[in-house]
Amino acid sequence: MATICVRITEEEKKELLKYGSLSDTLREALKMYLNNKKYEDILAKLKELQEKNPIRTTPEEEVRMIREDRNR
Repeated sequence: MATICVRITEEEKKELLKYGSLSDTLREALKMYLNNKKYEDILAKLKELQEKNPIRTTPEEEVRMIREDRNR
């Protein structure tokens, strides 16, 4: 397991300690940060794909498809 050194102020340390041990809190924060970055990448790729292949349906067709899907 790798070791990471993080510099924080005493005020930040006090705030983090409210949520548990520093190592657990920082580990969870890193997980959340990495997941957020992954989601941003996925959404950027999705947006790119949508721009390349725009949906060609009318609002009425979308409503019909939603109704059909609900009735399954």
